[in-house]
Amino acid sequence: MFLSTTRASAGTRNFAVRRLATPAAATSSSSSWQQSGGDEKRSWTAALALVGSALLGAGTIAACDGAPPSMTEKTNVLDPQTYPSATAEDSSAKSTPDVPVDPMTVYAKYAIQTEMEEQDVPVDPMTVYAKYAIQTEMEEQKKTAAQEQRLQATSPTSERQKGRLEEQKATIVAATGKLGPEMTAQEWEIEKATKKAKQHSGGLKLFSGNGNLALSLEICRHLGINLGKATVGRFADGEANVVVHENVRGKDCYVIQPTCPPVNDNIMELLLMVSTLRRASARRITVVIPYYGYARQDRKMQARVPISAADVARLIEAMGVDRVIAVDLHCGQIQGFFGPRVPVDNLDGGIVGLDYFGSKDLHNPVVVSPDAGGVYRAKKFKEGLMHKYDMQDIGLAMIVKQRARAGLVDSMDLVGDVKGCDCILVDDMIDTAGTLCKAADVLIENGARRVFAFASHGLLSGPGNDRLANSKMEEIVILNTIPTSPQREANEKLTMLSVAPLLAQAIFNIHAKKSISALFK
Repeated sequence: MFLSTTRASAGTRNFAVRRLATPAAATSSSSSWQQSGGDEKRSWTAALALVGSALLGAGTIAACDGAPPSMTEKTNVLDPQTYPSATAEDSSAKSTPDVPVDPMTVYAKYAIQTEMEEQDVPVDPMTVYAKYAIQTEMEEQKKTAAQEQRLQATSPTSERQKGRLEEQKATIVAATGKLGPEMTAQEWEIEKATKKAKQHSGGLKLFSGNGNLALSLEICRHLGINLGKATVGRFADGEANVVVHENVRGKDCYVIQPTCPPVNDNIMELLLMVSTLRRASARRITVVIPYYGYARQDRKMQARVPISAADVARLIEAMGVDRVIAVDLHCGQIQGFFGPRVPVDNLDGGIVGLDYFGSKDLHNPVVVSPDAGGVYRAKKFKEGLMHKYDMQDIGLAMIVKQRARAGLVDSMDLVGDVKGCDCILVDDMIDTAGTLCKAADVLIENGARRVFAFASHGLLSGPGNDRLANSKMEEIVILNTIPTSPQREANEKLTMLSVAPLLAQAIFNIHAKKSISALFK
């Protein structure tokens, strides 16, 4: 029973049973003992050790000093401290002090062996972290290779680089107005970077509302700078939302915003933009108003009416503007509605029309004012043609009109001779075009050869565009102080000139502290 409980091999148990069962055979002859010598002695020692291990609970027969070497190699007795063991060689390796022990635990080996048996594939001994590190490195290498390939695919060839160089040269020549010296590609790149730095830096900033964005962009092109980054929108309830997206501290800011229809919305945008720039510590704020709304209500024509032109001026001044630039105010006294701390520059838009009409083949030209209030404007236009184009035979005429009410003309009388002449009607604005069309009819009735019209502001409210298209005038010339529309572009009699060069030069002179009056000499 004791032998059956031991974990010895079958050969060892048979040997021990045979020795213990026939003790007489062991002592039958002394000669046999002597002949067997040391081997028999070791066998008896192993048998006794086996019995002792059963009684005392020894770990293994192989641990006995007297155990034969063959038993240590064939034993299957396992140490419970290292069970389960992967192979018999591992157990023998542990018992041999000369062989270094693997730092990996027996349980880790057992897990690897189990995985190998289940998957039937060799298991990588690297840890999960090592695998993750290698995988991450490989992904980064792939991304780097793809990026290099993409850059190589999009890199300009020599022909494209040459084309870009020629384009940069043309841009710089167009901006400076003269051909510079021959420069290498690197020098052109430096010149381009310098030009870009001038566009994005410096003390001059231009901002625009929604009144006439096209005119603002054209002015920026003439000045060679970029339009300031700002958001001028609407909230859900219709309120104006103004946000400036760049630094304006200590800058010289110009806000380009005509107060054309919708008048109230554009005025509110203008006031909030000025307030935003003032609160952002702008050094100086100049308001450029190509068309000044409410300008026709410049005095009290009857009891209990406002002087709207003065009230709008007070609103703009209260927001903190430093200067105002306008184009052809309806009447000159509007400049006095602003205080002495806010100077007003009233630019004459007529000089833009001088070049256009001076290049026409006019026969006995006569400049006509459609009302008594515009005689001074018509006189300046006449003097400009005489001085610039040496037209000494230009006449001057005037139409006196009687209004029944606002927007309705009762009667018109001509003062002057226009028979057989080419007439130019000069006014500051065209609203419904009723006055202008009736004035053209009066001139034709008095023998005028051809009738032209020039106005700085083409409002063309209501039926104004249709009246001009059906009128007896040859051509109507206006400025782009008010944004155009598809209906205006479809009118063949309507010609629009740009006022952007005049405004750009005025802005430059003010910023450079140069004279404004030199523009009109």
